[in-house]
Amino acid sequence: MDASDWTALVDSAEAVTDLYASPPSLNGGGCELFYVQIDERGTSVTLGFDTSVLPSRPPAAWADKEYNTLEFHLMFTGVEGLRIAGWDSSARHATVGLRRRSGDTGLVVALEGPASFLGFTALTSRVTRVRPYLAAMAP
Repeated sequence: MDASDWTALVDSAEAVTDLYASPPSLNGGGCELFYVQIDERGTSVTLGFDTSVLPSRPPAAWADKEYNTLEFHLMFTGVEGLRIAGWDSSARHATVGLRRRSGDTGLVVALEGPASFLGFTALTSRVTRVRPYLAAMAP
């Protein structure tokens, strides 16, 4: 998968695609991973990303808001084969791999950093949250 094509693999991606003529890439500086939630009861994994690539088509409701960052979450359900090997701050800049599982019955997800790995398969995926906010700027 080309990192910019991730929206074609995720259900309800219109929550992001309606905002962008070209959605930010999950890799290569477009987005950073800031959140991982593993829910063993619901067999789900939620990944939170933020990006400083601002929407080209922001909704009217955001017109009066001051923001420089967009946050969105991807929730994967029906998760199986969860594997974690090492985890450190390099995960924030992990390479995100997302592709259809053979037989078109879900997705294969892998996040790989120098000392971090998270991988699993999922039956479904969807965008669950999109929020603009004003992030602190580095001095």
